[in-house]
Amino acid sequence: MPEESTDEVQNCPVCGFSWAVLARSEVSERINRAVSSLVTVIKEAGPRVTIRPNPDRWSVLEYGGHVRDVLLSMRERVILASIVDVPTGSPIFRDERIDLGFYAEDTAAQVTNELEMAAQLFAKTVTTLPAHFDTRGLIYSSRTPVQVPISSTFSNAVHECEHHLSDAAENLAMFDAANDTV
Repeated sequence: MPEESTDEVQNCPVCGFSWAVLARSEVSERINRAVSSLVTVIKEAGPRVTIRPNPDRWSVLEYGGHVRDVLLSMRERVILASIVDVPTGSPIFRDERIDLGFYAEDTAAQVTNELEMAAQLFAKTVTTLPAHFDTRGLIYSSRTPVQVPISSTFSNAVHECEHHLSDAAENLAMFDAANDTV
């Protein structure tokens, strides 16, 4: 999520994602593509799926669980903003979820199934939302108290999927590089 509301298009300093307004068809397509690729990465990780390559990174499975929860959280923000004028979305508490062990019981099979389901639900919400609702506002969350239109939630969901797909794939590359030096 961009740090502040502005008319300028902002880019993620890590992955380069542009928070420009996306067409709804592009949102669903990109989320489905990223989630499908993330499912593949989770499956390819095999027994390494729960291993963190270093203390500053999550495991592949934790990235998958985070993307699942982001899609579910974003969907709820869209629904809430469709019904209530300028509501405040709930923060996702991404680090706290992991630190408190909420992903500890996840398996690769569960996360891949839930990721696909979350992507389908989010895409269905994007598709069925009345067109004139794109500009309805919401306060992103109490941790990011910026008023944004619903359409920015679509872009942010795409960013989260694509960015964390890249993170998970980088983990596999780190494991492979470590094996090559052994």
